[in-house]
Amino acid sequence: MGFCNSCGRPIVKEDYGTNEDGSLNPEFCKDCFQDGKYTEPDITLTEMIVRKSKEMMEKNPRLPETTATGITTTFIPGLKRWNPEFKDDYQF
Repeated sequence: MGFCNSCGRPIVKEDYGTNEDGSLNPEFCKDCFQDGKYTEPDITLTEMIVRKSKEMMEKNPRLPETTATGITTTFIPGLKRWNPEFKDDYQF
C-alpha cells in the first residue's frame, strides 16, 4: 500500500488514478487524478490541508483539531504534487 502524492490517503491498486492513455497511475488516487490530469487543478495546498484535516476528524471524532492539522501540515507538503523538488523530475 502506498499513499496518494496529492492528498496523502493510503491507496491500493483499486484506488489508483489514471494516466491520459487510461493506464493506472500508482502515484495518485482516482479522486485526485484522472485521465492524466488533476481532478481539482486549482486547489491550493492550504485547501488540501484543511480538507484532509476535516476528513481525519470526521473519521476519528476524538482526534483534536490541532493534532489532525499538525499531521496534515507536516505530511502533505512533502508529497510530489506540492513539493517543488519533485516537480521537475515527475512526468505524467
